[in-house]
Amino acid sequence: MDDPSPKPAPDLLFVYGTLRRGFRLHHHLKRLGAQFVANGKVQAELLDLDEFPGARPSTKPGKRVEGELYRLHRVESTLRALDQVEGFSPNNPEKGLFQRGTVEVTLANGEPRVAWIYWYGWRCSWSLRLRLF
Repeated sequence: MDDPSPKPAPDLLFVYGTLRRGFRLHHHLKRLGAQFVANGKVQAELLDLDEFPGARPSTKPGKRVEGELYRLHRVESTLRALDQVEGFSPNNPEKGLFQRGTVEVTLANGEPRVAWIYWYGWRCSWSLRLRLF
């Protein structure tokens, strides 16, 4: 049976929250040598979690979360470091605050890319959704 989830480009990461340029955790991407590629959007809804946002995938038309796409150089070690920053444990994924998965990113020119993303993994009230548009 085929795996229905998209396969990530092994070296791309989409960020939408505190890892973006100008935000408090961006220094991790800089320290790890991640290279900005482009701005993009993903099919998702954004939650306001006070200190940071969390995105969840959405099938609703028009629900998009804007963010930034980065190229990772030492992919495995970079993802291990970012897993710690995002509270994700590959050995115990259901216990983490975020889950690392894949997503299709639409660039400004309409070109699709598949990248890693950290989805918000805990249950919470959907009343926390941010209204972006």
